Amino acid sequence: MGNTATKFRKALINGDEVLAHHLYESNQQFRDALDPNCTYGESYQHNTPLHYAARHAMTRLLRAFLLSKDGNPNKRNMHNETSLHLLCMGPQILTSEGALQPRISRPYEDNQRRAECLQIVLAWTGAKLDHGEYERADISATDNKKNTCLHYAAASGMKTCVELLVQREADLFVENENRDTPCDCAEKQHHKELALCLESQMVFSLAPEAEGIEAEYAALDRRELYEGLRPQDLRRLKDMLIVETADMLHAPLFTAEALLRAHDWDREKLLEAWMTNAEECCQRSGVQMPNPPPSGCNAWDTLPSPRASRTNRSSLTSPDQISLMPTDEESSLCGICMSTTSVFEEPVDMPCGHDFCRGCWEGFLNLKIQQGEAHNIFCPAFDCYQLVPVEVIESVVSREMDKRYLQFDIKAFVENNPAIRWCPERGCERAVRLNTHGPGTSTSETLNFPLLRAPAVDCGKGHLFCWECKGEAHEPCDCETWKLWLQKVTEMRPEELAGVSEAYEDAANCLWLLSNAKPCANCKSPIQKNEGCNHMQCAKCKYDFCWICLEEWKKHSSSTGGYYRCTRYEVIQQVEEQSKEMTDEAEKKHKSFQELDRFMHYYTRFKNHEHSYQLEQRLLKTAKEKMEQLSRALSNREGGPPDTTFIEDAVLELLKTRRILKCSYPYGFFLEPKSTKKEIYELMQTDLEMVTEDLAQKVNRPYLRTPRHKIIRAACLVQQKRQEFLASVARGVAPNDSPEAPRRSFAGGTWDWEYLGFASPEEYAEFQYRRRRRQRRRGDMSSLRSNTSDPDDPSDSTSGTADSIRGFLKLFSMVSY
Repeated sequence: MGNTATKFRKALINGDEVLAHHLYESNQQFRDALDPNCTYGESYQHNTPLHYAARHAMTRLLRAFLLSKDGNPNKRNMHNETSLHLLCMGPQILTSEGALQPRISRPYEDNQRRAECLQIVLAWTGAKLDHGEYERADISATDNKKNTCLHYAAASGMKTCVELLVQREADLFVENENRDTPCDCAEKQHHKELALCLESQMVFSLAPEAEGIEAEYAALDRRELYEGLRPQDLRRLKDMLIVETADMLHAPLFTAEALLRAHDWDREKLLEAWMTNAEECCQRSGVQMPNPPPSGCNAWDTLPSPRASRTNRSSLTSPDQISLMPTDEESSLCGICMSTTSVFEEPVDMPCGHDFCRGCWEGFLNLKIQQGEAHNIFCPAFDCYQLVPVEVIESVVSREMDKRYLQFDIKAFVENNPAIRWCPERGCERAVRLNTHGPGTSTSETLNFPLLRAPAVDCGKGHLFCWECKGEAHEPCDCETWKLWLQKVTEMRPEELAGVSEAYEDAANCLWLLSNAKPCANCKSPIQKNEGCNHMQCAKCKYDFCWICLEEWKKHSSSTGGYYRCTRYEVIQQVEEQSKEMTDEAEKKHKSFQELDRFMHYYTRFKNHEHSYQLEQRLLKTAKEKMEQLSRALSNREGGPPDTTFIEDAVLELLKTRRILKCSYPYGFFLEPKSTKKEIYELMQTDLEMVTEDLAQKVNRPYLRTPRHKIIRAACLVQQKRQEFLASVARGVAPNDSPEAPRRSFAGGTWDWEYLGFASPEEYAEFQYRRRRRQRRRGDMSSLRSNTSDPDDPSDSTSGTADSIRGFLKLFSMVSY
């Protein structure tokens, strides 16, 4: 029997299923004595017969061990691997023993056999447990490397096995010691189709915390304070504004357009002037006061036709103008060229009544259009300021000239409208409209947060620019602060300041030595005096000298003051002057390096976010490709493929916030140091950075490994923090620091957190901890200042910011974003 057991073990280890099954079936005594759960000892990594049967996918032996011999697939070997781990290891997977298994000539058949074995193991039921359920194969078990059976199946590219494990709700998000999920393992082994399948399952996995995510995603504010406009959008916007104004004022379209143009296309401004004096408003705009519309007619039904007969022209003019109208005999004479017009020539009708031949009209209008004066063409008659209607221009000039007129007209509409600006990108014909009433295109919406002084806008083609200076987008910085930052970068030449931090530390150490020590009079080694008399001996060169005058101790006696005094006045004065000069020089150098180190702190973080922004811009292209891949992978899903636009929305939100973080450091650089405003600004900046980096980790991956609801919530949180940050900057971050005041004391000293406006002692403690951590990170020389400053000097107190912190936090809590 021993010989049979040895042969059986060797057959199992070598994967010879035929020989192993023959030995098992041919020897009844051996079969009855075999325990598939009994290990072969430490020499064989404590593997059992069941482990080897699973490792080599021996279907018949595996079924016999589990069904007839009470085999337990949850039994572990030396590496904490169960039978499921070994079963899901493909033939090219590196085993725990470090041996690479030989390649199987027919991998498809091997995968099918392993899938069949996996079904047998997953269908296994063991003993009844305490809670009443039967023991099942543990698909969540991890080995010493924290790999599950799904990790190995994915790395082996066994799609059928992966699908079986996913159906049994195997954990898709568990990470091994290399922080790889099963999807990452498939991607590293170049099983792209399987990685995409796992990715889709991970992204659209359902979890209890995903409840309500659709409402959150719908609430994601995709609106902006601006709107990119194409040329056709500009024409439509202009026409809509004219029609709405004409309907409101019961005026012809031409009159409404002239009134809007005279008031910078601001309807509110026009209505205010109209309500004050409508007749004067029309006169300043170069149009006549419109007649009241007939009952049941629209406002534009009163528009005069350019082809109206001369008998109907009197109905469009005032009685004074009727008396000045020329007779039929006079009307045949042109007022410019003084030639006689043919009675068959189509007349050019003007509301003012002045009549000229069509040739003169065409020449006059062509000249005005070529000069670019398309928006203010007045009647050519002397001392007449009546605007020429658009209908007249269109009926007189050629088609080509009419197109040029429309181009100039749109250009004038944009340039005279303070709420619309052209995109500065060369060759771009788009414009941007700033919605001063808040996000969205409806002017009925109210602004729920203040507008920055220099908001960043996008024309719709990805051309970002500053609304005020039309340069590079730089919110939250205003244009002046951004200009100062660029000048500072030019002056500092940061590429040449590689060792600033080390030089700053050296200067600080030098200043400390000069403030707290003196050099040996002989070897110049620094010496610190803690106690004792003025007789000093250098520990390095054994030189004896006086601590006060730094002269040899031989020159001192009782006549010079003894051991505790030195009366050598001239020498003492000289030493003090030299010491003061050295201290002043070291302090000046220290301050210079301190400013350089401070600049490098902000510049380094500014460049880091700029670099991250450039790298993450590529995600827009990959996000669209990822959306298409996920849609194809889930095309057979019940109910159709899911919505994948959340990926692009998350990337866009990441880019917006990254750009704001980049420009937030120049803004923080020019804030007053050690002020309450700056502390609160940096707290909000840190919070925004944390949520931004969290979102970046979720979306900046070749394969998404985060569920959809977590990506959406991360994007919503980033948007919320971004809007809060910008609103805070627009409001001024915090009120100005109050003047220094004595700290208010309370009985027992336990009410500090309440006095400062915090909700709880824990919140106050967290604020203090983060404040101290930032100070340590800056490397400020607070300990040096505390050693060299006067303790009685009230200017050293930092407790005066309590009132401003309290007032700001109370004000901040009342603001809704």
